[in-house]
Amino acid sequence: MGVFAPLTGIVGTMQAAEALKLVAGIGENLVGRFLMIDALTMRMHEMQLARDPHCVVCASRASSATEPTSSCK
Repeated sequence: MGVFAPLTGIVGTMQAAEALKLVAGIGENLVGRFLMIDALTMRMHEMQLARDPHCVVCASRASSATEPTSSCK
């Protein structure tokens, strides 16, 4: 079926907004949460994500944007 083209724009815009919120230090960000978008019903669902104690990025209390993420499994 492929990708529903407008959905890529919606997701990209939401990612850009999250990045701006993080840089500006404003609002509530999605750190520790996973946002799922159902484009057929236009509903959003949210899941909490637990930190992996063995991951050098996830286990750190406050990781910066400059830390490498390639060590996450």
